Amino acid sequence: MSTITAEELIRANVAIPTLPQVVARINALVDDPDVGVREIGAAVAEDAPIAASVLRLANSARYGLREKVLSTEHATAVLGVRMLRTIAMQASVVSRYDHLRGQSDFNLEALWRHSILDGFACSLLATRSRARIELSPEEFQVVGLLHDIGKVLLLESSAEAYLACMREARERGVAEFRAEEARFGFHHGEVGALIAQSWGLPRLVAECCRFHHGPSERLLASPTLALVALGNQMVHRIEQGDRLGAEGVFSPEARGLLCLRPEDVAEVVSRTDAMRPQITV
Repeated sequence: MSTITAEELIRANVAIPTLPQVVARINALVDDPDVGVREIGAAVAEDAPIAASVLRLANSARYGLREKVLSTEHATAVLGVRMLRTIAMQASVVSRYDHLRGQSDFNLEALWRHSILDGFACSLLATRSRARIELSPEEFQVVGLLHDIGKVLLLESSAEAYLACMREARERGVAEFRAEEARFGFHHGEVGALIAQSWGLPRLVAECCRFHHGPSERLLASPTLALVALGNQMVHRIEQGDRLGAEGVFSPEARGLLCLRPEDVAEVVSRTDAMRPQITV
């Protein structure tokens, strides 16, 4: 008897979204050496959710500009085209699932805020790590966006079953991804990995989504995978108001794997905690 794979189960039960057309267009413009900031800014201006997100970020305290950024062309220059590509993807994906807001048992806004903060934290960890980290800061932002998106797709495709699964996880005190595996035969990280694969993103982006809950043997074999898994745990503790616990995620063994000093971890936790109230979706 043949064994059904997780990918086959996902495709049978979840509608995998295509890469948003506006993101594909912006990606093509960014990759074209003959295209400048003006053309890219004009493309951004044509999509209201993306334009609003780009302008909001460019005017945030993170960039500390003296003058307000009023145009997407100026914002593109401020953010840089690589960050612009990431923001475009974030805004498009978030707006795609706006119809799911307001579920009594599922806080979609909190999930997006966590995802964006997770990408920020992992990017920051990567700049402090002295290990061989194989993704760029922008690619970590994409991992942050996609690592939990499987929860959203499960909510959209099987709301009653998925909400029951989450209630069962809370009542039994088990990890959500374990409850998902038991009920559906796959977990949300595997859905994120399949989306990354379908969108033509780097293989390691997909692997970071798939393995952000382990297993430990995969994390020990790759500092990049370990960084994402540990960064995710750190962000959850920061969101719970437990900064000491967030630093404690990085045991001496974990710091050794990522070549981080205690002061590196403390700085990342502090900056991530400071970024949390600035994130809006």
